[in-house]
Amino acid sequence: MENYDVIIIGGGLSGIKSFVDLKKNGLSVLMIEKSSYIGGRAFSFKDPLTGNYIDNGQHVIVGACKEYLNLLEETNNEENFIKIKNYQVPVFKNNKVSVIGSTLLGGSLGLLISLFKYKHLSIKDKVLLIRLLLKIKYRNLDLEINKEKKFKNWLHKNHQSESTIKFFWDIFLKPALNEEIDTIETKSALFVIKETFFSKNPQIFGLPKVNLSTLWDRFEKINSRNIMKKTIVKKININENKVENIILSNGRKLVAKNYIFATQYSSIQKILRDSNIDMNLKDNLETSPILGIHFWFKNKVTDDRYLASVDSEIQWIFNTSKNHNNNENHIVISQSASSKWMKMDKIKIKEIFLRELNLIYPKANQENLEKFSIVKQKDATFLCNSKNELIRNSVPLNLKNIFYSGDWRNTSWPSTMEGAVISGKFASEMILKSLKR
Repeated sequence: MENYDVIIIGGGLSGIKSFVDLKKNGLSVLMIEKSSYIGGRAFSFKDPLTGNYIDNGQHVIVGACKEYLNLLEETNNEENFIKIKNYQVPVFKNNKVSVIGSTLLGGSLGLLISLFKYKHLSIKDKVLLIRLLLKIKYRNLDLEINKEKKFKNWLHKNHQSESTIKFFWDIFLKPALNEEIDTIETKSALFVIKETFFSKNPQIFGLPKVNLSTLWDRFEKINSRNIMKKTIVKKININENKVENIILSNGRKLVAKNYIFATQYSSIQKILRDSNIDMNLKDNLETSPILGIHFWFKNKVTDDRYLASVDSEIQWIFNTSKNHNNNENHIVISQSASSKWMKMDKIKIKEIFLRELNLIYPKANQENLEKFSIVKQKDATFLCNSKNELIRNSVPLNLKNIFYSGDWRNTSWPSTMEGAVISGKFASEMILKSLKR
């Protein structure tokens, strides 16, 4: 029977962060991951139809994602991310592109100047938008959050037109929270806006240069003796209010002084059910889907690195080949809060989005199309709502030597890579603190 200081169940971002911190402090750590890769829900896979390795979704970071950026540095991954200064976002509408964010000035000043030049809003809408952004930056809005739960209602009360909601607020909040603007709660929306535009960290728009799973190749190679992939934790055994050991699906028994469940909430529920252990809460997290449309073209269709689209079915476009510096002419369309597409035939989805893409990039047409792939993630992220907040603020099982991490934990952040890394940091800090008592 093998003994460790800490066993981490789950090889996602929160587990990787805990592993790095605990190992740095001299602890013996074992990571157990059920899949064939580490990185959690930000991963790559070989598409069976095209043979290409593709990411399960398009992941973007901003300057406020300081813990994720720190993890990239700790794992020598900084070179694998493009960092575009000052959060520049080109927005396409009616054959015109206008940019939110400044190429020259960072911070609030650059953002506000760019909004004065933003072509997709009237002068009146721009003034009212800038006034509200300044209110968000400088005022304590806790009382207003309690007064108006739904963010769209809050926007209307603050004189935001439907055009402003569609051509500004929706661009950022729908992908950040993976939810329609009609149902987004004010608390979550204001947190995202403050962190995105008014954080003290340098403003950037970050994109991976490599497939997501590739990010952790070096980390995995260095720590291969302490990482078990394709390994399932079948059950846990409890004695005297502590986890005594864990049993793997092959019957192998492992022991540690402390355990971190760095998995999805649903995975924790399954392990506890299989162990015949009652949980504190039995509800499931409410989730929201994401749709990814991948097109490969014979010839180049654009030099844009990325583009937001409004007044179209398309939300965001990413030029993966340019970002990864290859010649595959690979374009990805990312659709958040995509419930309406989940039951639709993939051929029909391809036809709709190729037609929409052609309106933006004329060379993106059927004659130029080489192949395509549609990726549906039904439970891509959890929703930031009051019901889920009860789960995020609780623990499934309260024992002396068990800790929890994952983006579902309450870190104030929504279901993001940053939230996952923060939770991993919190879990490792709690273990290190307990060892000093």
